[in-house]
Amino acid sequence: MSSADVTTAPDRCRVDTAAHPVLRVYSAGNFGEIAPERLSPMSWSLVGRPMELGTRTFVSDILRDPVWATGSHYVFTGYFNCRPYHNLSAYCHIAEHVDLLTPEDVTAAYFEGIEPPRTVLGRGPGRASRNRATYRMMRELITLRPRVIELEQRVFDFENLVDDVVGGESNWRLGELAEVGNTLLERAWHLHIIGTSGSIAADVLQRTAVHRLAAHGNSLLNWLREPAELPWGPLADLAPIAGGPADFVRHPFYEVADTQAPWCDYTLPPMGEVTRGGGEAVEVSPREALVGMQGRWRGLGIDATVLFLGDVMALREHSKSLAMRLLHAHRRFVPRLAELRGLRADQWPYLSMAELRARTLPGPDELEARRLACEDALAIDMPDYLDRTPGAPQHFRPVRRPRGVSAGVYDGIAIGLDELPQAPGAVLVCESADANIMPLLPFVSAVVTARGSQYSHIAIICREVGIPAVVSHPLAAEIKSGQRVHVDGDKGEVTILD
Repeated sequence: MSSADVTTAPDRCRVDTAAHPVLRVYSAGNFGEIAPERLSPMSWSLVGRPMELGTRTFVSDILRDPVWATGSHYVFTGYFNCRPYHNLSAYCHIAEHVDLLTPEDVTAAYFEGIEPPRTVLGRGPGRASRNRATYRMMRELITLRPRVIELEQRVFDFENLVDDVVGGESNWRLGELAEVGNTLLERAWHLHIIGTSGSIAADVLQRTAVHRLAAHGNSLLNWLREPAELPWGPLADLAPIAGGPADFVRHPFYEVADTQAPWCDYTLPPMGEVTRGGGEAVEVSPREALVGMQGRWRGLGIDATVLFLGDVMALREHSKSLAMRLLHAHRRFVPRLAELRGLRADQWPYLSMAELRARTLPGPDELEARRLACEDALAIDMPDYLDRTPGAPQHFRPVRRPRGVSAGVYDGIAIGLDELPQAPGAVLVCESADANIMPLLPFVSAVVTARGSQYSHIAIICREVGIPAVVSHPLAAEIKSGQRVHVDGDKGEVTILD
């Protein structure tokens, strides 16, 4: 299928998506950390398809339509038995085309220590090709900020339009909401893919510069990953305002059918109401102190890479927050559009957004068949790592390695995600978490998770608020609430003290 065919092919609502004919290695990766364990077909049509199209656009912009970037839907993201995946082999192959990057950089940043899949695409790109791709990627990153700012205004206008339509009697405008929302979602996911991919390049650039300009570079890196201001703190402050731009923080991020069975069983519970506390202001940050100790020119060189990485990471998180706001807007008007089309509340999660907008809807028998197919899919225990190449082992479990992702050391009492802290100073211990834990963090002084990577959202947020964090640690499954725990975010060590 040609790239032109991809854009015009019908958006089918399927429980499973066929693997790419060449790039067949998938991982839950970041998806597994932050998305609900399972997504409804409706939510997947609002996440997987726009993210797929955004990734295709990104790859075409930097690599000029490589053959392996065309084919069936969901080449870069997969949907198997209602479980979302990234195409690990595709993202690793992108890294082979850009200077400084390696597939190992990709897996270290986002895929919890999985070994990069062996390339099946023959000879790698030449030097000239890599140089051109690197230039194009830098161009994408340099122009990312104004595009994100422009999109934020459009998202704000869209939210106001949703308010007007949902709060009034303008049912005839629901189709307009669906059309505009689809366009904005594709744009948001495209910008998020640029920030996600570019942050790996920015990280490698920083790591290379620090090793060349400073002694003991490895011990400094955690202190130098200081992002620019992320959107999550201000959004957490606004979260208690009902109907405001941060209203989505109190809901599952990726699942718009979060109130409907069975999807409500596969979503993370929304955070309870927690009053945001205040942190202590510091005159000089650890980054500023470390950079100042390196001498003027070395310090300026290191600081430039720190600021570049921080800016890319901030834009990555900003674009994600816009995608989440758009998904929340859909959560508000999709049920009303479905009702207008004569669908029951328990039927629309089994459609795609394109089908809900189409002239003719699937019949009751088709919807019932999909419900049964999803019911069967949800009963299957899906792995984090999925290799669909012929002859691949049927079972493979990634080896998770503990990693300190936010510097600092702390001893404190452990709490879980479902507990409201009574006083500041707790150690949050959980499987993983996304930015919807922001209301808790003013009362938390360290974080330990059972899964995660250097650029997990929880790792980025902990660095933003300046608390120690260790991800992918096996003790996270054993620590009980009330136990005192020692967390070393520099060495990646966690100890149960009592």
